Amino acid sequence: MRSNLYLGPVNFALVSAYFAPAWGRQALRVLTSPYANGFEDRAHAVAAIYFRDVFDLGLASLIRVSEMLAGLKLVIAAAFAAYLVEFVQALVMRREPDRQTVDVVLLLALAAAVLWILPVLKLGDPHLIRLQATQFLLLVGAATVIMIERHIEDSAQARAGLSMAAPVGAALVAAVPSPPAQAPTRGAAAGRSWLRGVVQFRPSFLWFRRLYGGALPRRFMPRW
Repeated sequence: MRSNLYLGPVNFALVSAYFAPAWGRQALRVLTSPYANGFEDRAHAVAAIYFRDVFDLGLASLIRVSEMLAGLKLVIAAAFAAYLVEFVQALVMRREPDRQTVDVVLLLALAAAVLWILPVLKLGDPHLIRLQATQFLLLVGAATVIMIERHIEDSAQARAGLSMAAPVGAALVAAVPSPPAQAPTRGAAAGRSWLRGVVQFRPSFLWFRRLYGGALPRRFMPRW
């Protein structure tokens, strides 16, 4: 784990500093609003009506859908605040922020951004589309920077590991003693002596055949 902070955690800290108060304030306004659970907020009202139509819910369930969406946005705002605390601790202790915290917050935020941008795209309001697209691109940009930095760091660590493993492997190979030369076994020596006897036996047998070839039957003589 690296001891210094790169662009990814710092960029995500700035994004969290924007989303934590913005989404937290919107969620609290919806949950505490005396006017139909925050339907004065156009973006929230459009999202609540869209998901009510998608799941074919009644008018009585519209308020529950609105409260669920506001609660989800409040939870994600708290997650952004938790990352800011983790970032400050990492900055003080000169270490990298916890990757699991970063991943969880990013996934929740991207999922919520998708949930809010789909109803706006269906409605076609340019102002709402511009707002939701800007928030979505902020989150996508932060995730992209973090992924690229992690890939570069992992590749550098892999190359460093290979460069360190090469001299260690060469030293281990050089340290292994070479096996001593083994003396020939008794079986190999016996095989060579037998072959030498056969080679010596053939000329002597040919001399015996030239000397006594007429006296011995031909069927007992090998055809060499």
